[in-house]
Amino acid sequence: MKKNTLVIVESPAKSNTISKYLGRYYTVSSSMGHVRDLNPHILSIDVNDNYRPHYEELKEKKHIIKKLKELSKKSEKVLLAPDPDREGEAIAFHLKELLKGTNENIYRIIFYEITPGAVSEAIENPSDVDLNKVNSQQMRRILDRLAGYKISPVLQKKMGGPLSAGRVQSIALKLIVEKEKKIMEFQPEEFWTIGIKLEGSTLPQFMAKLEKFAGKKLKISTKNQSDEILEALKTNEYILPKIKKRKKKTRPFPPLITSTLQQEAYRQFKYPVKRTMKVAQGLYEGITLEAGKSFGLITYMRTDSYRIANDARSGAKDFIVAEFGNEYYPKKPNFFSKKTKSQDAHEAIRPTLPLRKPELVKIYLSDSQFKIYRLIWNRFLASQMEEASIEKTEFDIENGKYLFQARGEVIKFQGFLKLLGHESNVEPLPNLAEGEVLKPVQLYPKQNFTKPPARYTEASLVKTLEEKGIGRPSTYATIIDTLGKREYVYREDRKFVPTLLGMNVVAFLDDKFKEMMNYNFTAELEVQLDQVSEGKLDWVKGIDGYYKKLEEELNKVKNLKKSDLYLEKKCPECGKDLLLKYSFKTRGWFVGCTGYPDCKYTERIKEDNTRIKKEEILDVTCPRPGCGKPLIKRYSQKTKKYFIGCTGYPKCNYIAAVKENLGECPICQRSLVRRYSRKTRRYFVGCSGYPECKYIAAKKKQ
Repeated sequence: MKKNTLVIVESPAKSNTISKYLGRYYTVSSSMGHVRDLNPHILSIDVNDNYRPHYEELKEKKHIIKKLKELSKKSEKVLLAPDPDREGEAIAFHLKELLKGTNENIYRIIFYEITPGAVSEAIENPSDVDLNKVNSQQMRRILDRLAGYKISPVLQKKMGGPLSAGRVQSIALKLIVEKEKKIMEFQPEEFWTIGIKLEGSTLPQFMAKLEKFAGKKLKISTKNQSDEILEALKTNEYILPKIKKRKKKTRPFPPLITSTLQQEAYRQFKYPVKRTMKVAQGLYEGITLEAGKSFGLITYMRTDSYRIANDARSGAKDFIVAEFGNEYYPKKPNFFSKKTKSQDAHEAIRPTLPLRKPELVKIYLSDSQFKIYRLIWNRFLASQMEEASIEKTEFDIENGKYLFQARGEVIKFQGFLKLLGHESNVEPLPNLAEGEVLKPVQLYPKQNFTKPPARYTEASLVKTLEEKGIGRPSTYATIIDTLGKREYVYREDRKFVPTLLGMNVVAFLDDKFKEMMNYNFTAELEVQLDQVSEGKLDWVKGIDGYYKKLEEELNKVKNLKKSDLYLEKKCPECGKDLLLKYSFKTRGWFVGCTGYPDCKYTERIKEDNTRIKKEEILDVTCPRPGCGKPLIKRYSQKTKKYFIGCTGYPKCNYIAAVKENLGECPICQRSLVRRYSRKTRRYFVGCSGYPECKYIAAKKKQ
């Protein structure tokens, strides 16, 4: 009787999809991710023996490992099929190490999409585990462990509390802090603009903006200057001496890669990076469609390459020609390249079948899955379409020595815009002739002020990290999550704001670990990781260069003493300085007095560094019969909000919510209440009728 072939993947979802494609002689099982790792409680790296890592079987995976060994013994061969990236290659390596005593025929297979054809092709072309990729992943893991386990204790000794540092995490925090410093130092400057509505020989009327005086760029700094110009403009006519027209070809955007998927999902749907990657993972691993059949709808979603497989390009061509016509497909196929080097082993993120329109599978998808799939599908198909042709028109309008300019555009051929649409506020200009005298309709002087740089959103932080070559897009979700958990940042209107703690952490690391906090040094490590995966650099040499510099900086802070985090405020009870401290009892940061234990004054603080008022006795008595004691307003660290309780506690356990007049729900007219979300670590306003009414108010812009 023929023995089964064991196929091991990472997740049960992928296992369920693949098992439906294979016959009865295949057993598909899941490792549930990594099966071995470094011990979380110790360094687990022998820095004196070529950085040899000490891997251990994960305790929570013992039963899975036991099951896989039993299945391996009964099988003719074992095919390792974790995800097609360095992390997946490392999982395959550790699985092989664990199972090699149970089976001699262990191979690696890879599929970049989970479809019957891709799985069948992978099964027929087994290979060995790629040790270069394994070493690259191992190097990254060890670098991150060395940075975290060597620098974090120094940070904790310096400031107290469960602080952590990370090779990429700390750099991301530095970006947020530096942006905040620029905002704090920013001084707004006044400037004025002057617009005008004009009318020519044909309609419509149009707007123009004052740009130059005597051929030079004009800057209007005050209202007096603006008024003088407005007066001068009354003495001359508005003449149109020159009309410029040019046709511009607009090339389609490239297909999505991990970082641009994260950015676009945030821009269009406000999805956090973590959510986007989770949804994309589900689309990759398989969705049950018609007749109970499961298909992976997109290719592997962790990639930084714009490469497209020939058969996918051919399928896109057939679809575009059939759907839109020959003129919408370019004479030569579109190819895209990155300025920075990419790992070309993977394709860009694309639908596995271009013919599978989003609308055709919408009924099988959740709202999030549909939005992400449509985003990927649209970008891929549009990337293979013809360029758009846009006619741009520019009017130069003279009033004496003053020059106004107006710009307009008309789409002559939609090309890829027929699918993606065209986001533009530029209206077409009227069909006028050179030399016309235009009629002024109305002048629009406007006072403006320069604005500070915008804080980072998840999308802009991801974009900046990628542009600087720091980290990998597949790790950004974890990094962003960690910054919030450590209370280094909080979010305000979906933008990152560093806490006082976060700013102090960056100040310390920048001062004591200059090399580790250097953008170029961190980016160079990413280049070395690529070189290791290509077999061009020995991973031990890569780590050695990093660790020697880390040791130099660690030696400088060996005898470092704890330094208190002083606030620039005095204690209201004794006048001494206030400090930021960490309580291991409440597991939170608080403000305390330097006069302790003589002065026991303390304050709790919120994520945004604002203080939580101390208990406040209210001029109201407890309503419970027989009590009558004064009520007190307290703050709950657990619920992150104030409540009203009885001063007779614990004998009287009366409590009530602090009522806030936030208006009524526009859906069910019940009162709105403020809540705290542990998931997003932010406050929000929602209906008090939840879960019957799930209304959530949009956050008002400041």
